[in-house]
Amino acid sequence: MTAGTPVKMKNRLHKKVSAVAVLLVLVIVANLFRISIFQYGFYDDYANSHQLRPETIKAQRGTIYDRNMEVLAQSATVWDISISPKDIASGYQEKPEELAAKREKIAKGLAEILDGDYEDILKRTEKTSSQYELVGKKVEKETADAVRSFIKENKYTNEINLTENVKRYYPNNELASSVIGFTGSDLQGLYGIESKYDSVLKGTDGYVVALKNALSENMPQSYEQRYDPVDGNSLRLTIDENIQSFVEKTLKDVVAQHNPVGGACAIVMDCNTGAVLAMADYPNYDLNNPFTIYDEALAQSILEITDETEQKEARSTALSSQWTNKNISYTYHPGSTFKTVVAAAALEEDKVSLASSFYCPGYVKMSGYTMRCNQRSGHGQISFTDALVHSCNPAFINIGLSLGAESFYEYYCGFGFTEKSGIDLPGEQIGTYYTASNMTDISLASSSFGQSQSVTPLQLITAVCAVTNGGYLVEPYVVEDVLDSDGNVVSSHDTKIRRQVVSEETSATMRSLMEEVVNAGGGTNGSVKGYRIAAKSGTSQKTLGAEKDTYIASYVAVAPADDPQIAVYVMVDEPTSGDIYGGVISAPAVAAIMADTLPYLGYSPNYTEEELESMETTVPLLTGRDVAGAKNKLIASGITGGAIVKGSGSSVVRQVPASGAKIPKDGKVILYTDDTEQETVTMPKVVGLTPSAAKQKLKQCNLNVTVSGSTSSSAKTTVQTQSVAEGAAVAIGTVIELTCVSETLD
Repeated sequence: MTAGTPVKMKNRLHKKVSAVAVLLVLVIVANLFRISIFQYGFYDDYANSHQLRPETIKAQRGTIYDRNMEVLAQSATVWDISISPKDIASGYQEKPEELAAKREKIAKGLAEILDGDYEDILKRTEKTSSQYELVGKKVEKETADAVRSFIKENKYTNEINLTENVKRYYPNNELASSVIGFTGSDLQGLYGIESKYDSVLKGTDGYVVALKNALSENMPQSYEQRYDPVDGNSLRLTIDENIQSFVEKTLKDVVAQHNPVGGACAIVMDCNTGAVLAMADYPNYDLNNPFTIYDEALAQSILEITDETEQKEARSTALSSQWTNKNISYTYHPGSTFKTVVAAAALEEDKVSLASSFYCPGYVKMSGYTMRCNQRSGHGQISFTDALVHSCNPAFINIGLSLGAESFYEYYCGFGFTEKSGIDLPGEQIGTYYTASNMTDISLASSSFGQSQSVTPLQLITAVCAVTNGGYLVEPYVVEDVLDSDGNVVSSHDTKIRRQVVSEETSATMRSLMEEVVNAGGGTNGSVKGYRIAAKSGTSQKTLGAEKDTYIASYVAVAPADDPQIAVYVMVDEPTSGDIYGGVISAPAVAAIMADTLPYLGYSPNYTEEELESMETTVPLLTGRDVAGAKNKLIASGITGGAIVKGSGSSVVRQVPASGAKIPKDGKVILYTDDTEQETVTMPKVVGLTPSAAKQKLKQCNLNVTVSGSTSSSAKTTVQTQSVAEGAAVAIGTVIELTCVSETLD
């Protein structure tokens, strides 16, 4: 190797390095050229997209009204409260003690106003790299105003911020909870109407686009673009707030009295249009706190579950059950209420007439099975009318068999039991049933008196409406109108008749038969003074072969009987009070709802002479009158029972009952003429007595008596409840309210 070799190699290396360097420069220049010329738009848009920060403007969710435009659900403005730790620390980097004091002051002030966690807020104030820390979500105006005052007093304009948000309110809390449903934290509908009509109610959010840097600070440029939100449409329901209240109060009383394992549910429907005036489950829940389990015993039992996974599953199951609308999601054997459908089908097919009769020995044996009548001794020879009135199973087995599987199934379909009703609510179910091809004589026989096949409460009441309204199966619905944000009608519901199932003639006959159920049978528990009611009770077996048989008690009625306008249905799931029959448990509840609803809707009572005789009258104001004048006033008021005077004074200083109270026309009023001590008696037990025996016993104690429910003089009619407990001291003249029921077998 020569001495000059290293120098040559070094030169060659320099040339190679230089070449690579030139190449790299050329590549960089080319890329810069490409980016600046050909991809400028892409990267400019990219940069802008990272500078343009949109802020959402929430759309107002539409309001839900009842049919009288009373608010059932509405949205209102609330505020989110946030702090800016970066702004809190601004200017205090060299003053650590002052900064600490400032943070403590802000944390303490907000914790007190928001009822929040002081330590958590204090920790958030220390996140100096952040300009947004949420410390209060969806606070009410009063709280927001307190925050504003705190900001103003301390000049925390940049440190604390309020941002508008929207919250869903349900002014009536539990009312119609299973129908209305609720929204999630993002205002998305989760259940009921809120879910079904979510796309109609929610509207479209708007937003403001402004230039922001990576730290979400406003850029020097003054660019801002606003896109206004579009508020959601509102809904006017068929639900009537007042009728809904009547129903829920009644269900609450039923549940308190009979303690049903599965609660109770009810529907009030327009027979001719399908409009649902009320739909309720009890127990219900607070729409403003839907994730709270309202069965306290159940909630406590879930808390006691130690396994976290099991506890979560139990809680989820409990909430799902709490939110379920039993009227559309629960399937059950309808029992004797279904006999209205079988009777209508048999009349339509000329398989029976009012002249038909049957023999009931108390049971029917088929293929090794024994199906019993509710009256174990049997009814003997019984007419078609009495078969429905007394709910005779053997008679209806014969009626069902006479129809045959093909015809039975045809009418079962016709009355809507093999399909959803079409109601505009989520979660509707269809029960189980036999088709004509797989229906045996046994299944046909048991189906004929309401066992074997299952239906929903909504399917049942819709079918009974068809039985009594002229034969037309209507589609039930809960939304009457869709309204825009200005209250203008966007769309309205039109009554939908799905089909005519039976003739007008058959329907008229059924109305007459069902009215006889109320007037002549155990259904008298469903009678309402002054009104003609047509009805049918049902008691179905829920479980068999268990430790104890369980039952479902139901009752369905229409009124006025000659021209039905409303239908009322009540179902009580597994009562535990000792009574099991629909005519005993559910009939008084239906009667109570009818008694409130019919006059509210403007249907005037038309009393019989017998009803007029037992009518109650109002006690007048008697204090201040002399004794003779008070007695004359009583006579003029139609109270024939007279007065009992206590004391030696000449004028009345107090009276029992007080003015305005309702008492029977033959009731008594106690007049005190001085400061004589009020006379009391010990309340006797009258539960279990006949109405007449109870009245006599209470009148002997100088107590006034009012009776609701069945007023039949039959020995099978007894007092079910008394308003004053046995053994309590009660002032003479007090009005004692008795609820009576007739023994009935379905």
